[in-house]
Amino acid sequence: MTTNRIGIGRRAAYGGVIIALAITLGYALAAIPNVELVTFTLAFGGAILGFGWGTIIGGMGFGLYSILSPYGMAPLPLLISQIIGGAFIGFGGAIIGKWLRKKTSPFKTVFLTASTGVTITLFYDVITNIGSYILIASSETLAAFVIGGLGFAVLHIVANGAIFAILMPLMIRLARNNGLL
Repeated sequence: MTTNRIGIGRRAAYGGVIIALAITLGYALAAIPNVELVTFTLAFGGAILGFGWGTIIGGMGFGLYSILSPYGMAPLPLLISQIIGGAFIGFGGAIIGKWLRKKTSPFKTVFLTASTGVTITLFYDVITNIGSYILIASSETLAAFVIGGLGFAVLHIVANGAIFAILMPLMIRLARNNGLL
């Protein structure tokens, strides 16, 4: 079975389960700064559901994750940037799915998944930093924002690169074995 054969009802159900799993995994690792599985889970959803659904579940997943946060909902500019970043993550996952529909070497699979994880995390960090900066914009805060956020962004990007390199090839293999790719 390929994603082209998955009906709209089944795609919606898969999307709902993926979003719920992403939110649950996000809160499960909330105590570890900048190490999270939300990005990976939503990107994997994009890999199995394709570009349109991947983009939708990515945006909805990060939107709901933020709205339902026990720390309170993010202010609107940050929330919007999180939704845009999440949509990009789901779209990036669909790119992985398209590349890996064909069997590739293990090295190429790890390289493609890790580099996609790094790229989409970098985009997410940049767009959410822009959303945060809009909230407290002033010429005095720009340098502090960039310098202060650099360490957190590097940790987030490296962690997600490693998570994608390790988990995505395994999940892609499982998806193939179960007819989802």
